[in-house]
Amino acid sequence: MSRPLGGWHWPRVFAESALIVLSILLAFGIEAGWSQRSDRVSEAEALHGLRADFVENVTRLAESRVEHTEIRDAAIRVLALTGPGVEAPPDLVMDSLVMALIGGPKVFAVTATYDALIASGRIDLLQSPTLRRELAKWAAALADLGEEEREAFAQMDQRLLPFLWDYVPIVTLDINVLPNYAGVDIRPSRFTRRYRELLQSRRFENHVEERMNSSRRSITRIAEVQEITQAVLDLVEDELR
Repeated sequence: MSRPLGGWHWPRVFAESALIVLSILLAFGIEAGWSQRSDRVSEAEALHGLRADFVENVTRLAESRVEHTEIRDAAIRVLALTGPGVEAPPDLVMDSLVMALIGGPKVFAVTATYDALIASGRIDLLQSPTLRRELAKWAAALADLGEEEREAFAQMDQRLLPFLWDYVPIVTLDINVLPNYAGVDIRPSRFTRRYRELLQSRRFENHVEERMNSSRRSITRIAEVQEITQAVLDLVEDELR
């Protein structure tokens, strides 16, 4: 019986080598399959999380838009009353209008699932490139809205509100207008409301117009975010079907 070439039984060596390679490839294939399955499970969890977050965001954006609209409408009503020689409407009417002007609505969007995807670097779990693009647009639009709302609040807090202090006792406004002051053992201020003088102030009129414009800009920003929010929600629903 002849000795194998070079002391090796080459057909057997090749067969064993091929078996080893196939085993490795099979192991990698199984691992890849499990990894892919795990990714799809994680994607489904992310999609369910996004759906819950964005359903809530639809509600929060709508509520904030109503609040900004109330500020804008109050400003429009006040601007119709300002001018030299005007007579102020009843104090309770002005209380409500002034309280609306000094509101500070802000959208507290739910971003938990999106933030987790970004922080983990796993936004690519979402297979839909369209969904990923819309989420990026949504985050940018939300940031723009936040900046607009911060500027609107700063205008009210740093310019309009301090100006009102010389004309209107804020504690009286709170007691007369805010529901959460009902039953609170506190009396209105002994200082009178000087609404007639306030409405004849050019500076006040300018503050009110500035307030109106800031609210209009916030409403526009909210409308943009609402549109993208609904687009994201529709895409998420499509992916979950």
